Amino acid sequence: MKVNYFTLALGLLGAAKLILNAYGLDILQDDQMNAIANGVAAVLSIIGVYTNHQKPV
Repeated sequence: MKVNYFTLALGLLGAAKLILNAYGLDILQDDQMNAIANGVAAVLSIIGVYTNHQKPV
């Protein structure tokens, strides 16, 4: 089984951004940019859950 690390990494990065934000650790100081980044992170997390992370053989 070969793992597609690109899709796995995108999902994990999105989840990490949301978890850090939930604990009050804002990576971006601008409120509007942080809101946009949270939206993108949420979409990446959802895509990461439903994406097949196995490379076709």
